[in-house]
Amino acid sequence: MKYKAIEIHWLLNSIAEWHHDRNLIEGSTDKDQFAKLIQECGELSDNMCKGNDMKDDLGDIMVVLINIMERNGYSMEECLEVAYEDIKDRKGKMIEGIFVKEGDL
Repeated sequence: MKYKAIEIHWLLNSIAEWHHDRNLIEGSTDKDQFAKLIQECGELSDNMCKGNDMKDDLGDIMVVLINIMERNGYSMEECLEVAYEDIKDRKGKMIEGIFVKEGDL
C-alpha cells in the first residue's frame, strides 16, 4: 500500500485522533508512553533477530511516537526538521556497523 503526502498527513491526523478518542493523551503520561515505546522496541528487536517482517513493529513505534508528539504539541515535520538540522553536517565514521560522531571518537 503506497500513500501520497496528503494521505500521510491524513494518517498522522487519524492516528492522533485515535489517541484522543481512547483517552491516551489526557489519560496517559509521557512516561507511560515511553514505557510503551520501549515495549514496542523489544518486539521490533525480537522480530529483527528472527528475520521476521518488521513493518508492524516499526508502525507501532511510530504510533507511540505520534502520541508523545501530540501530547507535547509537536508535529512530525517539526521533529524531523530539528533532527535533520542536528545531523546534516555531522561527521564521524562507521565502527562495527555503528556511526560514531566525530566528537565521540
